[in-house]
Amino acid sequence: MINNPSFVATLPYKSTAVALLFSVIFGPVGLLYASFWGGVSMILIGIVVVSSKYFFPILLLWLICCIWSVGAIEAYNQRVLKAHLQKQVDHA
Repeated sequence: MINNPSFVATLPYKSTAVALLFSVIFGPVGLLYASFWGGVSMILIGIVVVSSKYFFPILLLWLICCIWSVGAIEAYNQRVLKAHLQKQVDHA
């Protein structure tokens, strides 16, 4: 099956709904599903923001994580689609 020239292996798509759900529930930790380095950076920033104990900056951090996760998933899925199409063109 691997030697079959019509067989094209690509990475699976990631779900935008799952990424958004993880970010809404877990905030910066949920962002790790969409973007590893984005999640790590927002966790570090989140430690500082949450230690301030003000509601608005924490809410703003959560919203940024949600927006970032959706954008990161869309960009990831576009890269996977582009790689899949490129492999189909190369094998054609």
